[in-house]
Amino acid sequence: MSAIKAKVEDAASSARAGTEKAKATAGEKMEKATTRDPMKKREAEQRKEDRKLEIESDERVEKAGHGPEKTVTHTVEE
Repeated sequence: MSAIKAKVEDAASSARAGTEKAKATAGEKMEKATTRDPMKKREAEQRKEDRKLEIESDERVEKAGHGPEKTVTHTVEE
């Protein structure tokens, strides 16, 4: 049961991250469309990329906290 719960939590994390990435892309496109300054356009693009990387990092950290501990135990039988 905990494996199913972990998969659901992972899917929720991925969906949340996808939404945030879409927001970053939309914001960058709006900023590029409303400005004529090439430097501001480059800055907007860089902020978008930075935000995407941060979102992906947060997603990995969040997924790492999900689910049961996966430990491997070996026993020696003689």
